[in-house]
Amino acid sequence: MIKIPLLPHTEHVLPSGRVKLTIAQAHHVRMVKEALSSNEGFVMAMVDSNRKDREITEVPALTTRVQIIDFHRLAGELLGITVEGVDILRVMKIDVDYDHLLLADCKPYFIWHSIPVNSTNQSLADKLQQLHSSIRDVGEHYPTPCYNDITWVCQRWLEVLPIDVKYKQLLIHQESPKLAVRFLMKLLQDKNLIY
Repeated sequence: MIKIPLLPHTEHVLPSGRVKLTIAQAHHVRMVKEALSSNEGFVMAMVDSNRKDREITEVPALTTRVQIIDFHRLAGELLGITVEGVDILRVMKIDVDYDHLLLADCKPYFIWHSIPVNSTNQSLADKLQQLHSSIRDVGEHYPTPCYNDITWVCQRWLEVLPIDVKYKQLLIHQESPKLAVRFLMKLLQDKNLIY
């Protein structure tokens, strides 16, 4: 079991995913400093974008440990960071530190293995490539994308699609991306869906 800072966030990231975050609160600045000095990173917990302040106990069980791969100062004492997902951790317990930083006791959880894209699921990779081409802010995070790996493709879709966290959690609890592939194929089968 490891104790690691936890950041609930509406931006979702899974292993090998990347996202830019703006850090404003003092306890999160401390989290960033400690993550950089310890090289342990921190965990990001998925929360819905329409979520209002709720109890800490409502943080989903599965989180993604992230490493900071870039940081810079922003105007007004803000800090901009880019993080990359490393692995999945299961939260066992959450404590609140003296400055309101959340600290989670976590255990390692399995991650999906790499699986080649095949003719049945090629459309998921093609549509993701279209999405990355049309929304440069997302696509620029991946200078060497893995469109030939259905695990990588599914994880990128689960990060960006506006679906309820409980469904995302259900999918990443699975031992492989098979259920995610079926779910995403059904969701994205609409021919009029444009990215």
